[in-house]
Amino acid sequence: MLIHNVAERTEAAKQRMRALLYFLKEETFSDLRTLKKVVGYKGKHNHAMYNLLNKAVAMGLLNKHEYTVLTGKKSLWGITMQGLAMVVSANDKVFPAYFEPGKLRHSTLEHRLLNQRVRIVLEEKGGTGWLNGDRGEFMARYPGIRHRPDGIITLSSGAIVAVETERSMKTRARYISIINSHLAASDAGRWHYAMYVMPDGKTKESLVRLFDSIRTVMRNSVPVPFDAKNREMFLFRTLDELEEKISDKQGAPSSSVGGDNWRERHA
Repeated sequence: MLIHNVAERTEAAKQRMRALLYFLKEETFSDLRTLKKVVGYKGKHNHAMYNLLNKAVAMGLLNKHEYTVLTGKKSLWGITMQGLAMVVSANDKVFPAYFEPGKLRHSTLEHRLLNQRVRIVLEEKGGTGWLNGDRGEFMARYPGIRHRPDGIITLSSGAIVAVETERSMKTRARYISIINSHLAASDAGRWHYAMYVMPDGKTKESLVRLFDSIRTVMRNSVPVPFDAKNREMFLFRTLDELEEKISDKQGAPSSSVGGDNWRERHA
């Protein structure tokens, strides 16, 4: 919607710029599709979004980077040191990373972007306090964790969820090791659920079947059956399943997220 009042239009532009920088303070870089959601631009047209990004680049707050894909080129925008200076605070335990395109690993790029989409969906459903697992702040907050998930978020129910964004399958032995780590984190009161989010139903089905094939895991250094009691903290969702109930404005998270019965189980 076009804002005719000059003061209101200026304030709205400042808020969008702040939203952009605070998101990239945590995520370092992202693409047009994701950043458009971050600042709240809707619709098919991208003219206003490009204007915002171009302004941020001209001010030295962001860098733009293009990389080659099968269909041509895609663009990323990442935060600079000057951009970080606008949003870093005394409360930050670790100084955030700035965007260095030369260090970008294209093998993990799509995973990072998918993880950002998952984060945004969960925040739109009321999730708060997202923290990326690959950040120094995560290691400072959760020392001794053997496996770092892709992210941690607190749902509106109060349940703390470790998010695992899976674009491809790992080995069975690797999943057993990760399961053991999540169970230990749960026993230590670090988080209550581990949610696996996949881009499609086929990957979800394969992962669920792999989990079904696991018979024994370690809990408190003791081999235990991977039965319903030890399995209940693991949730499996596709990105579409997370997004399909995004318009649900109920106080508790919808069943597509999981954790809605957490208060009952932990009362």
